[in-house]
Amino acid sequence: MNLRLKNNILKGFLQKLLRPRNHLWIHAITYSGFSLLFVYLMHHLPVNQLFIDPFSEAIKSHDIMDVAFSKFRDKRKVSFDSRIVIINSGITDRAKLAKTIDILNFRKAAAIGIDLILDTLYNTQEDSMLQQAISKTNNIVFGYIFYEKKGSHNSIKALGSNDFFIQDKTEAYVNLGTNDGFSVRAFEPVHHVGGSENFSFGLQLSALYDTTALPFIHKRHIEKEWINFKRVQPGYSSMAYPINHDGVVHYNMIHIDQLLNDTLQYDSTYFANKIVLIGFCGETEQALSMKDRYFTPLNEEYTGRSIPDMHGVTIHANIISMILDRDFICEVSHFRIYLYSFLLYLFNYFVYRRMERHNFFRSMPFIRLIQILEFFILLMICVLLLLSFNIKLGFVFIVTTVILSYELFELYEHKFKPYVQRKLDAFLN
Repeated sequence: MNLRLKNNILKGFLQKLLRPRNHLWIHAITYSGFSLLFVYLMHHLPVNQLFIDPFSEAIKSHDIMDVAFSKFRDKRKVSFDSRIVIINSGITDRAKLAKTIDILNFRKAAAIGIDLILDTLYNTQEDSMLQQAISKTNNIVFGYIFYEKKGSHNSIKALGSNDFFIQDKTEAYVNLGTNDGFSVRAFEPVHHVGGSENFSFGLQLSALYDTTALPFIHKRHIEKEWINFKRVQPGYSSMAYPINHDGVVHYNMIHIDQLLNDTLQYDSTYFANKIVLIGFCGETEQALSMKDRYFTPLNEEYTGRSIPDMHGVTIHANIISMILDRDFICEVSHFRIYLYSFLLYLFNYFVYRRMERHNFFRSMPFIRLIQILEFFILLMICVLLLLSFNIKLGFVFIVTTVILSYELFELYEHKFKPYVQRKLDAFLN
């Protein structure tokens, strides 16, 4: 079969495919592809999008997790996690910290996490006491903070405890996945610091408690994990809106002074074979401190929030609970989101074509009503997937598809469709 014959067969096939009765589908597919490309570029190019789509730009700082966890997750039905105990260090006192570590070591805690930075050495008796207590404890993990250099895939250790205290003990980074320094929704399980693979604070402690945790995380091979927040900040001062107005308790939390003043109150099983986190949760039991405190999706006031709802050490507790329970959130791939967006444009094209037969002022209210209905249907689908199946769908991109679909339909019909139609006619003739 020669080349000319092949070309004639191909041209005949295309002419049959592009015949006039198929033009509606051709325009629908072209419109959907054009609209998807437009929204994709709008989301990824560094341009001011506020004048194009103020609504989508406004909700970019929010996430579907905020709505789902804040308004639809029933915290009262979430089980108490007895595997983790939080000790509020208050204002760090090294003598108290040394005594606490000795108690935990004696009571055979499975793992001890120090979410405190002991970067300064004062050469005091308290420093020596703390160093001796740490030296006798094998299952202890110290937190540190890394700094990510711009334009580099590697990071450096920025702030950690003094080598006098750490000695040969394990360190793990306490950095959380926050873009603004205030809101936390994700974390990196593994990060390269100083050219070597380092583990997050929560993962390192989970691995001490459950040796299968680390291989499981490596097998998932996900750079950023969404935190499946379920358990709220414990403590008397947090039993109020917008933190925990139901007064539910998901973790045991005690103040360091309470432990040291009445050690016998806690029997031999209270700390045995458990993960104990020592970190700051307020100067006193009654204090509502804003230090080391973040907004999370569990905040009961997810818009216009004024009070951060969770201390860093409790966020690490949620991460540990998620890892131990293998209760991870699976994010829908970008390819699938683009595919769903394309199909939504395709559906709306035929809807708008049908509405186009009516007078503009008669059809416009119905078009907006359809968009509102689509918005709420998609919202409910996203919330249901997240809460029931731990599947996270990219809500912002999908909802932008709904919001801009009619404007892009008008643009295509009046500006691009005549050009596409001329090309089709020229090819067929």
